[in-house]
Amino acid sequence: MVIKEAISVAISDESLGLSSLDDVTMTAATMTTTQTCVLCILRFFHIPAGPVYLTRSLDTIRQDLGIKLQHPDSNGSSPCSVCLGTLDMALVDQVVSSFKEQQYDASSAAVTVELPKSVYVRQHSMQVHFKSSHPKLSTTTPTDLKDVIKYMVCQTLLSELSIANDADSDMRIEIGFAHAESASEHQFLFDRENSSVKTKTFRKRGVHYTTGDSKAAVISELNTCTDEDFVSRFACPPPAIVQPAIIGSLVLKRAPIFIGGRYLKLERNISQTPFFVGERRVTELSVADVVGEPVKALVRCDSYNLVGSGREDADVRMLGDGRPFYLECSNPRTTLIKPDQIRAIEDQLRSNKSPVQVRRLQLIRPEDTSIIREGEEHKTKHYCALVWFSSPLSQDKLAEINAIGKQGVLLQQKTPIRVLHRRAPLTRERRLLGLELVPIEGKFYKLRLESEAGTYIKEFVHGDLGRTVPSLADMAGVTADIIELDVENVSLDFPPTLVDGDC
Repeated sequence: MVIKEAISVAISDESLGLSSLDDVTMTAATMTTTQTCVLCILRFFHIPAGPVYLTRSLDTIRQDLGIKLQHPDSNGSSPCSVCLGTLDMALVDQVVSSFKEQQYDASSAAVTVELPKSVYVRQHSMQVHFKSSHPKLSTTTPTDLKDVIKYMVCQTLLSELSIANDADSDMRIEIGFAHAESASEHQFLFDRENSSVKTKTFRKRGVHYTTGDSKAAVISELNTCTDEDFVSRFACPPPAIVQPAIIGSLVLKRAPIFIGGRYLKLERNISQTPFFVGERRVTELSVADVVGEPVKALVRCDSYNLVGSGREDADVRMLGDGRPFYLECSNPRTTLIKPDQIRAIEDQLRSNKSPVQVRRLQLIRPEDTSIIREGEEHKTKHYCALVWFSSPLSQDKLAEINAIGKQGVLLQQKTPIRVLHRRAPLTRERRLLGLELVPIEGKFYKLRLESEAGTYIKEFVHGDLGRTVPSLADMAGVTADIIELDVENVSLDFPPTLVDGDC
C-alpha cells in the first residue's frame, strides 16, 4: 500500500509528466537499463523520504511498479550507478548495529551524512541524460539522497532502539561514505580552463591528498558547466560500477559531560596530571589518573581531561577542603548517573586509603566550568610552609617580619627560572594578603601566608636569585629556603550546589 501511494504521488506531480501507471512503468523500465536502482528511481519521481524507502525487498517495489526491473539490488552484482549503493539497507543496519554495540543511554540522535563527491557528478549526468530520454525529469530536482539516507537510519534507530531524530541532540552519528572506484571522477570539473576552483594535491606519509575539491565546489562547478562541455568529459548516463560504496567513516560522538569536585593530595610527589619529561614519567601517580579512571569506568567515556583551579607542584600537598577541579568526559556512553554512584567513588578512594581523596564530587552543568576559569584571578590561597634560614632570627627581626605580614606585601615576580623554559618571561605583580612566621626549632620556622592566585610561594621564600622582590630572605637579611609546602585552602566556591534535576 505504501509503494502504491508513492506511485500515485508521482502520477499526480504534473512536473514529471507521468499521467498513468503505464507512464511510470515505461519510464522506470527505461531508467533501469542505466543501472539505476529502484530507490533512486523513486527519488527521481519526487517520492519524498518516507516508509517506501524502508522496503527491504526491492522485488516488492518492482512488482508494484508493474515491471520486471533488471536492476541490481543489494544481492546483485552491479550496484546503482547513481547512488553507488548508498541506499542499501545493509549499510543502514551496519550503522544501527554499531550504535547498539556502544550502548549509549541516549534517547535521541542527530544524523549527518557525507557522500562521495562522485555522487553529485553522477546525478547530474543522469539529469543531462534525461533531457533526451525524459525531458520533464531533467528540469526537476530529485529527492535529496542525504535526506533519504538520514530518514532510513533515523527510522530504523527509532523502531529498533527508540532513538528519536533530533537535530539538536547531544548525540551525533556522522556517516561518511567512500567509493574508491569513482573517487577522482569529479576532478575533471577543476581541470577545465574556465574552472574557478584551484585544487592542490600533496603527499603526506605516502598518501596523496587533495584540497579545494569540496562538495560545495563540485556543485558550483556543475552549475556552471555547460551540457556540451559535461558530455564531452563524462558519460551520460553515468557508467556502471563494479563495487558499491562502503561506510568509510562512522563517528559516534556525544557532547561531553562534566564532573566537578575538590581533590586532596595527602602525600607528596603526586602531580596533578601525568608528568613526563620526554618519554620518561616523572611521578608515579597523578590526581587525574586516580580520580579519572573510576569516573571513566562509570560514564564509559573515551577519555577525560582534568582542569584544576590552578595547580600545586608535585612535591606540594593539597590539604584542607581540597582544590576545585572538574573532569571533562569525552563521548560518554552513560550520562544518567545517580548521585550515589558518584559518591561511591569518594567512598572507594577513602576505604582504599588512597593518597588522593575527593570531596563534593558531582555532575555539573557545562556553564559551571566557567567558575574555574573566571576564579583564576580572584581566588586566594592559604599556605603553610616549613622554612629554613641560614641563621636563627632575632625576636626583633621576627616581630618586624610579622608586622609587615599583617599589612600585606606587594611583590614583583619575574617568571621563575624553574619554569622559564615553558612560560613567557614576564614580571607579575602579586600581593601577599597575610604572613606569619613562627619559630619551631633552631633555624627552622613555620610560615603561614595568604596570597593572591598566581603567586610563586617558593620563589617568595628564597628570592629566586633576585627575581622576586621583596623576598622572605630579603626581609630576614639571611639566606632562606623552603623545605616543605602545603596548600591549606583555595577560597573558591566550587562545585556549585545543585538541586535535583539540574543535570
